[in-house]
Amino acid sequence: IVHYLSKRPQVQERLTVQIAGYLKKVLHTEDVAVVIEATHLCMVSRGIRDVDSSTITSSYHGQFLDTENRKEFNRQLNHH
Repeated sequence: IVHYLSKRPQVQERLTVQIAGYLKKVLHTEDVAVVIEATHLCMVSRGIRDVDSSTITSSYHGQFLDTENRKEFNRQLNHH
């Protein structure tokens, strides 16, 4: 899904939402959470040349809109 949707020029925030939408459709559920951490080549190769920076975006839907469910999801995500 990520490779398919990221082939065209894209901003990370939109890509995150598109992946969530695709997962909701394919899995037939609103309960989807997507978190992307990406290194942007423009930050590495141009400008400040920061090879250690990354950007994290997220898109929460269904049960993950509930604060407690989101916190638990993020706790589990951080343990892996």
